[in-house]
Amino acid sequence: MTLHGTRYVFRMPTSPCASKLAARWRIPLALIPIAVAACGTSHQEPRRLTLVAAGATQDAVTDEIGAFEQQSGIQVTATFGSAGALRDQILGGAAVDVAIVTPAVITALDAQQLVLDGSRIDLGRVGGGLAVRAGTALPAIATADELMQTLLGANEVYYADPTLATAGAALMKIVDTLGIGDQVRAKGHLAAGGKEAMQAMTQSTAAHAVGVTQLSEILSVPEATLVGPYPAELNVAKTVYTAIILEHSERIADAQKLVQFLASTEFQNRLAQSGFEAVPAN
Repeated sequence: MTLHGTRYVFRMPTSPCASKLAARWRIPLALIPIAVAACGTSHQEPRRLTLVAAGATQDAVTDEIGAFEQQSGIQVTATFGSAGALRDQILGGAAVDVAIVTPAVITALDAQQLVLDGSRIDLGRVGGGLAVRAGTALPAIATADELMQTLLGANEVYYADPTLATAGAALMKIVDTLGIGDQVRAKGHLAAGGKEAMQAMTQSTAAHAVGVTQLSEILSVPEATLVGPYPAELNVAKTVYTAIILEHSERIADAQKLVQFLASTEFQNRLAQSGFEAVPAN
């Protein structure tokens, strides 16, 4: 149109929301930019709550997170990895609201003031053990000597990267204590996490392939059979997994609801199915 000798060009809204508003309410052309702005704000979806969790808890979290979303109305994006990988991800500035990690990782995060004060809740602890392919004869590992002989007799040993994964580091400590570290490393097959190591082990064609990781990660792979936990005489410490809220979270109230759910009886029962046990009170 032309007004006082000046030509003005009006552009109709291109977004479906603004078009509907303009048509429904017969918004004058001059007010269409306001309608577009309203669409950009009132209809914007809230950011999903971000959870990162150690692989040992993956099956439990995956099975139960839907119940939390339904109960709370809060949508969650959950990703999983080794404890060390999650540590590096958070230290690298990733936008994370809640994390399920180990005490060692929390210490590293706390040193950088990344953990919200008072948010830490221990969820459970789990030990490591040995697995074979389903249908394979179960080796003896009841004693330290039997475990040593089983590892020495294996053609391949599958485990998580000890530089990143708690279970992999625990295995290296055990085999070094038994004096067979070099032999096990020579036949070792590393994976990013324990579950991935067990999946790779089940695909092996070696006559005697074994996998070693957290019990929960072994139980999460149907094609793997748990032989048993580490022998008690080795006194291998069980790994504690703890939920924390990150200091930089922009959704503290929603993050607190998620942590409360993780500490609930419902979630604790699911962890128990994966081989977890309660953390003894100090």
